[in-house]
Amino acid sequence: MNTPFSLPWETCASSIQSLAEHEVFVFGSNATGFHGAGSAGQAMRGDARNTWRTDAAFLAAKDAPAHSPLRVGHWAVFGQARGPMQGHSGKSYAVQTIVRPGQRRSLPLGEIGSQLVTLLDFVRRRPHLTFLVTPLGEGSAGYTRAEMEATWQAALGGQPLPTNMRFIQIGHT
Repeated sequence: MNTPFSLPWETCASSIQSLAEHEVFVFGSNATGFHGAGSAGQAMRGDARNTWRTDAAFLAAKDAPAHSPLRVGHWAVFGQARGPMQGHSGKSYAVQTIVRPGQRRSLPLGEIGSQLVTLLDFVRRRPHLTFLVTPLGEGSAGYTRAEMEATWQAALGGQPLPTNMRFIQIGHT
């Protein structure tokens, strides 16, 4: 009998406000790098709530010219959506899960899965780092936990999860 695949989710009581030197925050992003809410908002402004419209630092980043230091958030850079990004307080890795903010289910699961393959390779090549992976593709992107776990399973291609990945969610199971 096959056991259904599920990721080893850990629940954190509160949002993550800082990263240890060896930790990398992995979050879902959109093609424009508009990191307003959810795990992208957490990476950009330290707040996952959808309150970016009243966040003075976020609005300054949004209106700043390219390459301005104002665009550098906690662990993300406004306007950059893919790959490892250096922020002034730590490191992050973005996986594009939607095309534009508000466009649910706009990026096909196959494209997200290809990015997960790349992420898994990146993680395996850096065993000295711990990757804190948020619920990619869920929330604003509109995919279910079951759909995303099937996408992760396909990306793994029968290999085990790297031991330096922690799957975290804030305040719910």
